[in-house]
Amino acid sequence: MSRRGSDVTVAARIDGKRATITAALDRAAGLLESARRVLVVGLADATLEAISAACDIAEVIGGGIDTGAADTASPLGPVAVRAGAVTADFEELGDRADLVILWFCDADAAQPARGAFRSFKSFMAEFVTPPLPSDAARTVLAVGPEPLAAARDHLVLPPRAAIDAARLLHALLLGHEVPPDNTASAAVADACRKLVAAIRAAGCVAVVTCRDNDPLGLSTWAVSLLVRAIAHERPAFALPLATPVVGTLDNAAGAAAVLTWRYGAAGAIARADRYGGAFRPAECSGDALIARGEVDAVLAVGGLPAEVEEAIASRTANLALVRITDRDDTPPGSAGPCVHLRCGPPAGTVLRADGREMNVCVSAEAGSPDSMVAILHGIHTRLSTGAGS
Repeated sequence: MSRRGSDVTVAARIDGKRATITAALDRAAGLLESARRVLVVGLADATLEAISAACDIAEVIGGGIDTGAADTASPLGPVAVRAGAVTADFEELGDRADLVILWFCDADAAQPARGAFRSFKSFMAEFVTPPLPSDAARTVLAVGPEPLAAARDHLVLPPRAAIDAARLLHALLLGHEVPPDNTASAAVADACRKLVAAIRAAGCVAVVTCRDNDPLGLSTWAVSLLVRAIAHERPAFALPLATPVVGTLDNAAGAAAVLTWRYGAAGAIARADRYGGAFRPAECSGDALIARGEVDAVLAVGGLPAEVEEAIASRTANLALVRITDRDDTPPGSAGPCVHLRCGPPAGTVLRADGREMNVCVSAEAGSPDSMVAILHGIHTRLSTGAGS
């Protein structure tokens, strides 16, 4: 990208060949307008302003929209949504939690990309291993099949026991007991009693989970209810870790908030419609729609989850792709008509997991001609006026 006086040149490619920004915007609008069904996907690697602009495009063309989040890809997404979740940002764990429960976590699992923290090990080193600012002791317990570094104790349970353990622990915290003749749950009950004692002795509890290990969403639902029960007596929150999105921002919370406000759900929206966008978890998740061939054009806003990239790569020339990102490299999988628009660095607002807004401070302004917002507005204008035809 270069600037000469008032002229701005955005790195753009049409079918892999260099193009002007005007030609790329025209081609992008044409591909989206002529498609039978469009999917807008990504968004977690975009500012709130860019997410709203992408939603405007989805509404004009009646497209589906998804962020690639684990909950919306789960068949039991509605159950988890109704249960609600008490979550916090990583910094709150580091600053407040004197009890950290690593709930069926995989040491090889990645956490949402944030700066240099792209692995479970780096997450632990930054937020769990260091002492609390108050110098109070922090207890770390690992629950699951594998021992984890930095955990004081490892409560061994097989993967299949994750849901049963969460439900039983919830019951014990409410004052219920395990039936004495239920010998099948003896190991689970023993681990849960130890956890009850640790929770009741704690001032603030953080439950770290790995959503990649919960394809149906039942464990997410059970842990959400458990954390809410703990939070009735003391500060408590869940920290769900997931495979990172390739990109600059970690604005999954912002993407979920914008989509929920506009369409009533955080993703897997069959049609972007403010008056009734149907929420169809799993069925209308981005990777599922692409892999099944139910969309013939994709508007990718920012970095995408690996599952979505794999679904795009699995399609042949019958998929048109419009990609807007601040990365110059184009991932493989663009066999069909493709427009690649490299925007400037992100500028605008993001939403932290704890609900606080943060301004992204970079050299470019959110409304500058080379910003993601401006590029999305350019496509939207062409679609609204028919200029991309």
